[in-house]
Amino acid sequence: MRIRLLLIALFAGLVLAGCQTMPAGGGTATDYYERGRSAYTAGNYSQAIAEFQQATRLDPRFADAFFGLGQAYEATNQDRQALSAYLSAIRIQPSHGEAQARAGIIYFRQRQYGPAETHLLRATTHAPADPLPFYYLGEIYRMQGKCQPSVKMFRKALALDPNLLDAKDGLRRAQREICGGSGASSKPKPKYEKASEFTGGGRALTPDEW
Repeated sequence: MRIRLLLIALFAGLVLAGCQTMPAGGGTATDYYERGRSAYTAGNYSQAIAEFQQATRLDPRFADAFFGLGQAYEATNQDRQALSAYLSAIRIQPSHGEAQARAGIIYFRQRQYGPAETHLLRATTHAPADPLPFYYLGEIYRMQGKCQPSVKMFRKALALDPNLLDAKDGLRRAQREICGGSGASSKPKPKYEKASEFTGGGRALTPDEW
């Protein structure tokens, strides 16, 4: 009988200990999301992935949790899983500009420029303060040989972040490679014409003085 009571007490203690590991607030999707953000900020990406995954299980319509999951996957170079998470966030909330931007960038890295352009253009509408979508669009248009669209996008990126070195380099390359400019000002070379008569100083020689 005593053994049975001890086992019951031990079991109850384990259950209580397990309950104490739940996040404050009853373990809601928001609780797991906040823990995921904290873990991500601390650089604990595996823990962040676990927390965000639980948040999305509890609330499958939690767009920010899917976005956070995408960030954590991307931080661990798991682009395929990251893209899937970003696209889930976009399906739930198409106006999620950050998810649109990150999806477009991953598509760009995968050289899928069609979907990359689609998501990056949406990002410029829903996250207009982010210079990266403009930069990557500039790169797409530069590779397509489109001078004016490329230059326009690079300049927009630099207007938002004048220190974005990739955009500065992209602008120079576009102007040099597809816009017909050398990237440096050059003066026109003087033209030389042959004269039929000597027009320099002094007296011209006559044929019998040669």
